[in-house]
Amino acid sequence: MIAAFKSEYALDASALLAVILNEPGHEQVRKVIDRAHIHALNAAEVFGKLVREGVPPNEAKDCFEELNLDVITEFGVPEALLVGEMLARTRRQGLSLGDCVCLASAARRGSIVVTADRRWQELHGSRIADRELKIQVIR
Repeated sequence: MIAAFKSEYALDASALLAVILNEPGHEQVRKVIDRAHIHALNAAEVFGKLVREGVPPNEAKDCFEELNLDVITEFGVPEALLVGEMLARTRRQGLSLGDCVCLASAARRGSIVVTADRRWQELHGSRIADRELKIQVIR
């Protein structure tokens, strides 16, 4: 069973980083952030990027928590199967494990994926787990 989360939108790490770092496209993300969630694996990507850029871990955590995002933590066999399918199907696009986690999590919840990665637009309208992928590119 999928827990009740703010599930209208699923944020990719690039979308959340656009907000945190005030990058192009951040305005579009801010419009939907109160109706969005992020998977814990994608949150880890955000933390990793911030710490690599010199942000102390506690500050990165505080910045993330201020956004009050729902964080999806479940990742069992059903999710692993979806992610494995996504990895196989998106090999041509070069999507990472984190990318596929975001897409599979969104597909399970019927969410619109918000990303800065233009390659994902090719996936808009394709199907995974009998669900249509909906992609919103912010820049």
